[in-house]
Amino acid sequence: MAKWWVGSGRAVPAAVALVASVAGLQAQELPAHSVTFDPAKAACRIVLEPDGVTGTGPARLVFVSDMLQPALAFGLDGSGIADAILISNGERHPFISQNGLSPADLRADPIWALFGAAADGAGSLYLTVRNDDGGYSSARYDRLSQDGILRLLTLACGAEGLDAAALTPLEFRAAEARLALSDANRLHIRKVLSELYGTPGTDVGDSGVFTVTDRRFIAQFNADEENPSGDYLWPAAVPDLLKLTVKQVAATTPAPPGETELARHGDWSVFADTDRSVCRIATMATAAEGLDTGFRMEFSVAAKGTGGMMAINLVTPNPFQADASLGVIIDGKGFGLLVEPKTGAVIPQPLADGTLSNDLTKALRSGKGAELRGLATATKAPARLSFSLAGFSAAFKDMAGACNRPGIMGWIE
Repeated sequence: MAKWWVGSGRAVPAAVALVASVAGLQAQELPAHSVTFDPAKAACRIVLEPDGVTGTGPARLVFVSDMLQPALAFGLDGSGIADAILISNGERHPFISQNGLSPADLRADPIWALFGAAADGAGSLYLTVRNDDGGYSSARYDRLSQDGILRLLTLACGAEGLDAAALTPLEFRAAEARLALSDANRLHIRKVLSELYGTPGTDVGDSGVFTVTDRRFIAQFNADEENPSGDYLWPAAVPDLLKLTVKQVAATTPAPPGETELARHGDWSVFADTDRSVCRIATMATAAEGLDTGFRMEFSVAAKGTGGMMAINLVTPNPFQADASLGVIIDGKGFGLLVEPKTGAVIPQPLADGTLSNDLTKALRSGKGAELRGLATATKAPARLSFSLAGFSAAFKDMAGACNRPGIMGWIE
């Protein structure tokens, strides 16, 4: 039996079958489907398989990505169809196939809203078709979702501009491939990641191909930045990696006297003394203006402490004038700072009741970089210090675990 593209006026043959189903993707709630590709028309065709059928030869919902236009379409997979309706939440809607849609057109189509009905808790979606001979058949969809359809079109057909969420390793790999990075871009990323996570002084060569080691570094970077894509590049993070230069990567942070380095996450190191009575994290300044280099930012806790008690030192040794305006900019957002009279530590500006808010430390967790601004004590002139926040969150969690101080996690959560 021939299969026809209803409403398009043209036949779409079965062509070459690519994928019947992908078990790993089914676990991520993609709808059951089959995929074919017509090389002559450069059309990628996805047939959504129903969860139940009645009648003889019931039609299926089908989506097509025209890879030359590019454009999207949806219709029915079947033959001899006189008319069709969709039944959602007890309401009947005439089914009208569409061609030549942009992503925006697809989202604006009234039928598109019905494809997400089951996912929104409205129950099953029924496709009922009257054939040319007067007979009826029906297909029932229980697990249909707009997100699942968009992911299928993106993954199987390479459709662009759908903003589909990537949830599986296969989708992460496809999303990285769609970035179409140049050899120079990949080499730059390799060098930056080697500076962040590799052995100091390692020469990565001049290849633009990611190695097994690079993949391990990518996975560590994603863990530090809380990106979900494992050892594949997270597209939203790539612009920041391409902007980062070797000069912006923090120098290795030396261990404080009597302490050893337990771990390194990005530009942040985790330290502890021999009996782990004190644990700390620290990073060196990446850039200085109006000051010499060699400043660090650090946080520390005592194993015998309680709750959220933690020492904060946003720069040590403190080069800034205590009685002048002092602040920090984190990804464009400013926070007031002060110099604690007794210890000389630079800390967040306290609230009216004398307590400290966690707004600044939460910003450190989600930020890319922090810049302290104030007047240099030595010169009385404006001065700036820049710190990288790559790895801060992961290092902070390690510090809490090393000294068994889970209560301090409230500072960044």
